[in-house]
Amino acid sequence: MARIGMAGTVRRVAAAGLVVALGAGCGGGSDGSGDAGDGGRKKSGPALTVAGGTGSALADQPVDVGAKRLPAKARVTVAASAKDRYGKTWRATAKGRADAEGRLALGEKASSELLTRMLPARHPKLGTGKTFSYHPGPPGEQRSYRVRLSVGTAEKTLATRTLTREWLAEGATHRELTVGEDKLAGDLYNPPKGKPRKAPVLVFGGSEGGNAGTYTAALLASRGHPALSLCYFRCGKGSGRPDAIDMIDLDYFTRAARLLGEQPSADPAKLTVMGNSRGSEAAQLLGQRRPSVVRNVVAYAPSSKAIGPYPTGQAAWADHGKALPAGPLALDKVRGTVLAVGGGNDKMWGSAASARDMAAHGAKKLLYPDAGHHVNWFPYGQPGQEGGADGNVAGTSAADQRARADSWPKVLKLLES
Repeated sequence: MARIGMAGTVRRVAAAGLVVALGAGCGGGSDGSGDAGDGGRKKSGPALTVAGGTGSALADQPVDVGAKRLPAKARVTVAASAKDRYGKTWRATAKGRADAEGRLALGEKASSELLTRMLPARHPKLGTGKTFSYHPGPPGEQRSYRVRLSVGTAEKTLATRTLTREWLAEGATHRELTVGEDKLAGDLYNPPKGKPRKAPVLVFGGSEGGNAGTYTAALLASRGHPALSLCYFRCGKGSGRPDAIDMIDLDYFTRAARLLGEQPSADPAKLTVMGNSRGSEAAQLLGQRRPSVVRNVVAYAPSSKAIGPYPTGQAAWADHGKALPAGPLALDKVRGTVLAVGGGNDKMWGSAASARDMAAHGAKKLLYPDAGHHVNWFPYGQPGQEGGADGNVAGTSAADQRARADSWPKVLKLLES
């Protein structure tokens, strides 16, 4: 069976955040999207195939895409496209050649690579230091999004197929939290009713501010873990939260953790905090200073030290209103496991060195030598551009994806322990 070669055929970019990736499920398409057609009649034309069945799949699941009944040895292009929250189309293509029997296989690795490299029609130039990313509608408003696949020759499209990528599984719920009503800003996601109690997860980002962990929290809830994506600064006009990492009190995170632990499907004794970049500092402080509330700590692209305020201020973090000094972060009172995930090609700061420092003080580490700063959270998303100073932005982007694909199952295993 002929395989598509990805090298040189997909436009490459690195960017912060998310991009679509195909899961094992799919929805019905047109132009030969499956074997069963109108009235159960068998279709005989070209068709795209997806290993693992039909329907929808969670957005963190991989897929294996192929095609059949193509013209023998035809040179074809496989394309993937999706619209973001602003209606802009993102697209990537890969070229290949069918075998003598008209079959073509992309393979799981290349299928995911195709989709993690989708770009808008007009996109920032590599090496500018800017970041940009694919964002569908937030899970609280758009529980899933669609990816359109097509395969065709230079002359015409031969087959299409639509896949549905889910953030929130059927029955999972969302509630927006506000400072006015809940004394918290963020999104609370719960698994479907009746699920067994599992480790709840408090998710928060770094210096980008805002509600950066909302997609991750939705996926965790779909996997049975009550999850809260917490915004602690830059939460929007009128949010009641500060616009800087300045005197952010651990009491705020603790309030969120306690609310999360009260959810029906939560096992509060297993509560885990998941912090990215600057948020890794808060995650470690919580594990150290709130061991009765927090069991496990997942620190992505971490710092092993508390750093100063950002962009200005008195101190980044506080506890009961008292400023916490900058300096090394202790881990000797953490009740559970600290897992540090770092990239050796991190151009924002030395997260790999910090992960090693943390491991020397009892943490577990996952190090990815070629990955950059965007090793965080679930796989098959689009990692961030880091300026391209080494001329290898695309290589770092792909390495970030590999790091996510490797680390995410290990994080999920930790949550089940």
